[in-house]
Amino acid sequence: MKNIRILLSIYFLSAFLFSCTDVVEITVKEGVSQLSVDALINNQAETQKIKLTLSQGYFDNSPIKPAIGARVIVFDEDSVAYEFKDLKNEGIYTFDAKFKPLNKLGKQYALYINYGGEEYVSLSKLNRVPKIDSINYEITKLPIKPENGPQDGFQPQFYANDFTGEGDCYWVKAAKNSKYFSKANEITVAYDAGFSPGSRTDGLLFIQPIRQSVGRELYSDKDTLKVDLYSITKEQFYYLQFVQQVSQDGGLFSTPLSNIPTNIINRNANSTKKAVGFFGISAVSSLQAIIDKNKAKPKK
Repeated sequence: MKNIRILLSIYFLSAFLFSCTDVVEITVKEGVSQLSVDALINNQAETQKIKLTLSQGYFDNSPIKPAIGARVIVFDEDSVAYEFKDLKNEGIYTFDAKFKPLNKLGKQYALYINYGGEEYVSLSKLNRVPKIDSINYEITKLPIKPENGPQDGFQPQFYANDFTGEGDCYWVKAAKNSKYFSKANEITVAYDAGFSPGSRTDGLLFIQPIRQSVGRELYSDKDTLKVDLYSITKEQFYYLQFVQQVSQDGGLFSTPLSNIPTNIINRNANSTKKAVGFFGISAVSSLQAIIDKNKAKPKK
């Protein structure tokens, strides 16, 4: 009888608690629109792009607005100017680097943006990048059918050595059949030949997880794989790590959401107008391979 009383008490208490649920409407204050800067350029003799847009509210589903009418210039350490122009009035500022590449290794580069009466600046450095020696691949069968890619195929990896001298940072990108793995959770960065400072990988061959990161999914015979290795500053290394972390958060004990850091600074420290985004310049090393089943290594 005592057990029945306890069960009835729990039942009525639960009914009371669930019957007292009210709908609470929260008014979210609209944030201030900010200049958003996507300025990741490189040393290749090709068209370089800097994209300027305006940030908008979290619940604003309207198309992103371009920031048009800006003046965008990159200066190198020798005071040579590279002016980026928005030829189509769509917020994409370009510079044709075919005859004037931004390729002075070891030099600093400065970004200057004049928009809406405000001046924004940033600095980056063009660091060295090692050569990619080779790409190979082994025959692999996954235990279950993946959401993307085949279950039976080839797991690729690239081979390259970090330079001697602690603190070189890199961004590894890969493209399968000309389509890059470009989601935030697919970012791979390296500190020396490992994942982080203190890993004692200076001057070594990149560790296997980094080498195999180019195989986000298995490849098939005749597929094309392109691997790009970008030199980045330590500042950009931590920036990309943060972007990757934020894209993967969401669990009960995840890091609280916060604004992604930026290296875009308003020259007027007293201005209320701020910018978000990042400016970085990279040297690039690339290698491409066509998967050939006859050259694949058997799985160890």
